[in-house]
Formats: sequence, structure tokens, C-alpha cells
Amino acid sequence: MKRDWDRNPLPPPDGSDDKGTDPISTFLLLAFLTVAPLIYFGSQLRTIEAWLVTAYGVVEAWLNPIRDWFLGLLG
Repeated sequence: MKRDWDRNPLPPPDGSDDKGTDPISTFLLLAFLTVAPLIYFGSQLRTIEAWLVTAYGVVEAWLNPIRDWFLGLLG
């Protein structure tokens, strides 16, 4: 059995010119790309957040003496 449509596909329907993505599709895609990792990695987010808060506290503790010295020069 010969499949002619395999070699000679039908032309695209009228009005199906590629005009780019519409804003709604773009918004939905960006929303999915933002929300999907939050759902998938939701159980690990607390651990990551705690690590980031701890790292910020360490950096702040290192920079406090420099900040106090610098503000002491200005005041």
C-alpha cells in the first residue's frame, strides 16, 4: 500500500501564516516555567531558603566591621 501523503504532504490551511506567538501564550508559558519548578522542588525550598539566610548572615557578619569603620569615618 502506497502512502502518498508521506511524500507529498498537504499544504497548510488558509490563514495559518506564522505571525509569532501571541501574548497570552507567552504569559502562560512563562507562568508554567515559573510555577512548575516551585511545585516540583517544593519540599527542598525550605532547605535552600535556610541555607541562603545563613549565608547572608555570615556575609553580613563579615562586612559589619567594615561598614562600621567606614561610617565612623564619615560621621
